[in-house]
Amino acid sequence: MKRIFILLAALIMWAQSIGAAQYMPYTEPAINMQMTKTAVMVNYKNEKTVKTDAVFCNGRLCLPLEEAVEALGGKQRMTNNVYTITAEGKRTFIGLSQGNRPEIVIYEGKAYISAYRLTDFLDCSLSIDIAKNRVDILKCRCTSPKPQKGSGGKKAFIRLEDIMADGMDNSLEPKYTADMLERLKFTAEYLYERGQEYYIAWVPVYADPKIGYWNDVSKDYNLYNSYFLYVMDYMSEHGGHIGLHGYTHQYGNVISGEGWEWGASTLYGYGDQQKRMILARQTAEKLGYNVEFFEFPHYGATNGQLLMAENYFDAIYQSFPRNDVKDMLTFTQRSGKKVYYIPTPAGYVENTEDNGIFDRIDAVCKSGSTMSLYYHPILDKDYISVSTVNNERIWYYSPNGMLPKIVDKITELGYNFTVFE
Repeated sequence: MKRIFILLAALIMWAQSIGAAQYMPYTEPAINMQMTKTAVMVNYKNEKTVKTDAVFCNGRLCLPLEEAVEALGGKQRMTNNVYTITAEGKRTFIGLSQGNRPEIVIYEGKAYISAYRLTDFLDCSLSIDIAKNRVDILKCRCTSPKPQKGSGGKKAFIRLEDIMADGMDNSLEPKYTADMLERLKFTAEYLYERGQEYYIAWVPVYADPKIGYWNDVSKDYNLYNSYFLYVMDYMSEHGGHIGLHGYTHQYGNVISGEGWEWGASTLYGYGDQQKRMILARQTAEKLGYNVEFFEFPHYGATNGQLLMAENYFDAIYQSFPRNDVKDMLTFTQRSGKKVYYIPTPAGYVENTEDNGIFDRIDAVCKSGSTMSLYYHPILDKDYISVSTVNNERIWYYSPNGMLPKIVDKITELGYNFTVFE
């Protein structure tokens, strides 16, 4: 019997090694700051508009450090390659960027700071006007009632679904216009203020094959894409955890978000399926993002494709294909390493009238399954108002929105949205 056991173990290890050998190796992208000049008008607190010599660095809008800090009423100095910025009674220390996400960089002998890093330090917000090629940096204030922080001891998971840079596709009505991206940022701020963590299902490349449109935010530098990354940077540092929702979330002539990419009917061959997983992860890492999960578009995946994803990622956001654990957070080591599977037994919110989500949440609570659901932030677009008053960007998230009601519900049941580990 012992010999049989040893033989079986050896066969399993051999099978795993054969399986691993058939996958293309993954190579992390090198640290590389790609910079180019851009003519953008910058409005500093509605007081001073200048045509600055801003640059795009790895897709982000970066402002001349000395000029921007001075325009916002602050001071800066550099000692041993560490910059001290003082403004409004606050101080921060920022060194030269070491990774692929720019904070302070040197371009043609001049220091530049990412618009995100500067505005986050000063509690300001960035708004953009594509038509005027202008950005506005304004103080930011929320007029919603101070949200109650979650304090439940039970873990719950929420995934913000189909986040993609489709706003410049003028052939249809895009979901994430510049206005909606600003609302997405405030959605993230709302969750953060309530002490909730969340997952971000990001489609790295938006494609509309019918018009030949392909938008890769890691390569295509423009004001809209820089604003998309501005929001992503905010989310990733305020309770958000980034994952990959396919590479383009489509095949054939279907646009991103609507089409499939893997599954039994995929148009991509075995090698191309691997390449797309590799490219998706490399796109994120070129931008300085840590990838925390992979999600197959529409959950379409064969068992072989699930094994493929296990090779490249440490978590897969869907049910493990075994009935006894399909509604439970679980992990497997069948591929030779530990890979988590995160289900969504509560399903998703279909529309703003879908009050059935609360019944599903109750049912999951009673069943003892993993409390998990996904939600499209676009649904609450009309429940988030944004305006500029007296040089301030004012936003308000109505408690009648679906997301506030969902957070209220899970909090009442003793849960808190968090991460699986």
